[in-house]
Amino acid sequence: MKISKLVNAFKESGQTSLARVMSPPMTEALANFDLKDATLIPMPSKRESFSARGFEPATVLARSVARHLAKRQKVLLPVQNILSYSKRVADQASLSGHDRRTNLIGSMVASKKLRADELATKAILIDDIVTTGSTFAEAKRCLTGIGVEVIGFVAFAETLPKNLQKRHEKVV
Repeated sequence: MKISKLVNAFKESGQTSLARVMSPPMTEALANFDLKDATLIPMPSKRESFSARGFEPATVLARSVARHLAKRQKVLLPVQNILSYSKRVADQASLSGHDRRTNLIGSMVASKKLRADELATKAILIDDIVTTGSTFAEAKRCLTGIGVEVIGFVAFAETLPKNLQKRHEKVV
């Protein structure tokens, strides 16, 4: 199955069991990080997306990655959903790279519901797809503001922005 079809089936058709297929390569990527005192923080979904799907794809993936890591490597990493959007943002899929970056600036907040001692000092951000890195950059800004060091991110797939996809198709 093509990666794009797998991600689409996972996100848009609600086939969340595909997280079991997606999480092993993401777990392997965690070998690049010092996991001591770390937590996995999934990227939030917009309210509209959550309402349409009934789940947050990054949260499903983060939990699957944590389970896979615990089974295979006997390492326990907490998953903490502490990020949310504080304002309405445009759908990233239809935007250019520049517009994606500016669309998300100042759009996330971190939950203040957690006591400081409950939050790990290091975070690894989790998402299904990365295009420009704008979502990760905004999450890092938000988490750094509450004293959490973002040591990296893991995404299942990477894609080109739509404006570059067309150019790439002509070249290939």
